[in-house]
Amino acid sequence: MTRPDDYWAIGDPGPLVRPFAMTRGRVGNNTHKLDILTLVTAVRTKADFSSFDREYEEILQLCQRSPISIAEISGKLNLLVAVTKVLVGDLINSGHLIFRSAPPSTERPDTSLLQAVLDGIREL
Repeated sequence: MTRPDDYWAIGDPGPLVRPFAMTRGRVGNNTHKLDILTLVTAVRTKADFSSFDREYEEILQLCQRSPISIAEISGKLNLLVAVTKVLVGDLINSGHLIFRSAPPSTERPDTSLLQAVLDGIREL
């Protein structure tokens, strides 16, 4: 008989191990300075990536039609942003994806615009 305490010993570890396994233990190796707004696009056809792991194939399929952000990829594939950055970085290094990051903003946000947005949200 299985006790509730034994679940983690014999059960499916689920989301606790999977992200670590997908990236093969790599984290924080963001050599391309990818952020959640970085847009990525596939530069190769579907035939060029038929032997990839499932997650790589799914990312490449999402990037085939038009540029898509790291945040959108994470959301559509239900992946952590950190995992998505590692996988996208691998595909950039292999020449399957290209990316474009937003230029850094040197301006401070318009506080009157931010206040108007906040006021509008509060009215909802």
